[in-house]
Amino acid sequence: MSTSFYEERRLDRKTEREEDRRDRLAEAEAARKERLAEAEAARIRDEARAEQQRKDEEARQEEERRLRAERKREKARRKAERKKARGDLFAKLGTEGDTVGALLVMACGIVPALYFQLRALNGESLPSVISLCLAVMLEAGAWVATVSGERAKKEGRPVGRFRVVMWACASFAAVINYSHAPESSGGWLAWVLAAASYAGVFFWEVRGWGRHGTKSTRTKAQRREDRRRKRHDRKRRRRFPTVYSRYTDILTAHPFGTIDTEEAWRTAWRDEHGAELATTARVVARRGHADKALAAAHGVGVETLAVEQLLADIFPPDGGDDGPTARRSSGGPNGGPSKGGRTAKTLGRKGKQAIGRVSGRTAPKVPDKPLDAAHIAQVRALADLLGGAANLSVKNVRQTIGGGNYRYAMRLRDHVKAERKNAR
Repeated sequence: MSTSFYEERRLDRKTEREEDRRDRLAEAEAARKERLAEAEAARIRDEARAEQQRKDEEARQEEERRLRAERKREKARRKAERKKARGDLFAKLGTEGDTVGALLVMACGIVPALYFQLRALNGESLPSVISLCLAVMLEAGAWVATVSGERAKKEGRPVGRFRVVMWACASFAAVINYSHAPESSGGWLAWVLAAASYAGVFFWEVRGWGRHGTKSTRTKAQRREDRRRKRHDRKRRRRFPTVYSRYTDILTAHPFGTIDTEEAWRTAWRDEHGAELATTARVVARRGHADKALAAAHGVGVETLAVEQLLADIFPPDGGDDGPTARRSSGGPNGGPSKGGRTAKTLGRKGKQAIGRVSGRTAPKVPDKPLDAAHIAQVRALADLLGGAANLSVKNVRQTIGGGNYRYAMRLRDHVKAERKNAR
């Protein structure tokens, strides 16, 4: 009984020792695994840090390469700009060699001229400031006239007045230098100083001859034509202010140079007066009075005279519906019916001509000429002015277009009436 008790205790202790050993082994294994995990994590961190450092180094090197390339490009660009600037300078010097030479001569002429002018003026007991101002005035005046003349020559304007001022100032300075030159053997120094006053403007003038020629770009006839055109424009502005205002509006509204000035003036006249150039409502009224006076002089009514004119236009003796109108008789009535007018003989001749044309026994009728677009526009404007196409008549149509054939005027009237009717 006791033996088994001790045996069991021994087995229990053995079992406990075995369990303790296994626990220690498990703890050691866990510690080992933990150490391995920590080492792996440290390795991963080290690798990540090294990879980041490698990427940072590559980025730094790439940035350095980019900066070096940018500096190289900028250096090449500046070098190309300097080369181009030098080339432009040399090219300009090549084309402006006459200017460089003229400026050099000017400087060499102005300096001694100014010096001896100051010396001469100071010798007259003038203050130094006054002497300086007078000397500079003479030299600067000559150069103002020279440069102004050069600009006028480029723009094609007359240069005579500038040349007069230029040579007058240079001559005045030359006289001062000549008369106050120091004494020399033979007086040659006085001539040299006088020439120095002329040298600058003379050689600048020589430069201008080489560049622009000795004459203005416009001829005398062209300048005269320009003056006449300006006078005509001033007369238009004073005589017809309302038309000129509309004319200015038309020119201003269109892009510069896209409309002819005379076409703009014709359009402005039609806008203001509704008729062709030089025709106004007052002119049309005077024409009506003139027709009445002419009819009274012939001893007929206005309507009779109009019919006679219509017959003369339709059946002209020299042929054609659209030819020139026949001349009226100036002899007045020659008898006939109580209402006067033409004699039966005259009207009989017209009737015979009409019968002959209808029957084909005379030359064939000239075809109607096409309607002019400008005339159509004038008649449209007249219809608007009269309050509608219904108020158009052959008479006022003829007066608007400046006379002409009655049949042509009737066709114009009918054309505009048809347009207005179809537009409704």
